[in-house]
Amino acid sequence: MIPFTPEPPHDIMMRFPFSRTHVIALLLLTAFFAAGCISRPTENASPGELFILGQQDLRSERFEAAREAFKRLLREYPGSKHRREALLNLADSYFKEEQYIEAKEQYHEYVKRYRFSPHTSRAYYHLGMSDYNQILSFDRDQSLAQAALKSFKELVKHSPKSKYAGQARENIREIREILGKSSLFIARFYLRRGQRVSAIPRFREIIKEYRDLPKIRAEAIFYLGESFRLEESYQKAGKTYRTLIIEHPRSPFSQEAYDRLLELTKNN
Repeated sequence: MIPFTPEPPHDIMMRFPFSRTHVIALLLLTAFFAAGCISRPTENASPGELFILGQQDLRSERFEAAREAFKRLLREYPGSKHRREALLNLADSYFKEEQYIEAKEQYHEYVKRYRFSPHTSRAYYHLGMSDYNQILSFDRDQSLAQAALKSFKELVKHSPKSKYAGQARENIREIREILGKSSLFIARFYLRRGQRVSAIPRFREIIKEYRDLPKIRAEAIFYLGESFRLEESYQKAGKTYRTLIIEHPRSPFSQEAYDRLLELTKNN
């Protein structure tokens, strides 16, 4: 067997009629195609070609190019079998770039058109997440939280066994805590301002609405009692404090309620 002896790079270059510039250009071109760069769709591209190009661009995070392909497919081939998935992928391209307003528009369109699709639960989930990812603190406007809550509830109702349902339920609980804290913040604001006529019904609504969130409910009961005490409705205040002690004995507000009861007993 004749042993293989590699030729020096200089000898190889001499055997082929390529200049150094040609070689560099060839290497750059090879790298360009190896990176996944592909030709753009032609004027007469089929729906299948547009769909494949859009998917490749989406996977490579070329979101604008992906949207161009999916939008063209949806516009030029309304009867295509790829239409449903193209619409969902179009929504995903916006979501992945955190363009949540545009993403919501496309997810809304998907669940409206394809309510019974196997992927509707995913559309509902990302519709909710488009709002969820923008939720502000409990002391700010909660319209996004309300919208996210609605979408997650729709998901659980529509597809209770979906792989997205479990996370949706966790998000629902978290959002309800934010909304409960927001309601408490507003009710306590009215109480601090001495506007008990506005505070009392809000505390009552919180007590009724958030039975599954004991911390929030206990705080609302305590401040309802405080509202009655401050307006000198001592009988109502005492009854409210006792309710708190009985229903939420481990709450830190229960000790305060007990102290208030002792104070009311001494003074009345």
